[in-house]
Amino acid sequence: MSSRPKTCGPCGLCCKVFAVEELAKPMGAPCPHYAGGCTIYQTRPASCRSFECVWLMDPEMPHRFRPDQTRVVLDQDPEGLRLIARCDPANPLAWKRNPMHAALRARAAATWRTGKLVLAAAGRRTWVITPKSDIDLGEIDPASTLRVEEDASGQVHVRVTGPGAAAG
Repeated sequence: MSSRPKTCGPCGLCCKVFAVEELAKPMGAPCPHYAGGCTIYQTRPASCRSFECVWLMDPEMPHRFRPDQTRVVLDQDPEGLRLIARCDPANPLAWKRNPMHAALRARAAATWRTGKLVLAAAGRRTWVITPKSDIDLGEIDPASTLRVEEDASGQVHVRVTGPGAAAG
């Protein structure tokens, strides 16, 4: 593997998938400052400066997982408790295609029962990915708390709680 650090190159999917409050750019809308690269890179907002997708952070992750290849931006929360596959709104089920789905399912299996979750999201529609199944939660507030429980028969249940738990 090359020792050169990865770069975004022509990807820019994060510039479409995420809301950017400072620019009043809604989630899922193309950023008006993206044109094959960020046209305001030197003065981009703090939320853009602080974001780095999992593909960029992981030197071992193959090129085929770059967001513009999969139509999925891999994101994680600051605590590392949630790996979130955020889909291009034009391809809301892109996370279900392999190799992405197989990798997400493998991650779910590796972190199952550790307090870590693997999720997929297309806008506010969210799925919990477990080692054996994908659970569609429908539209939820991204700030919701998710509690995943497995009963004695192996059935998985997800409780969505917290302020604004339902998208409305």
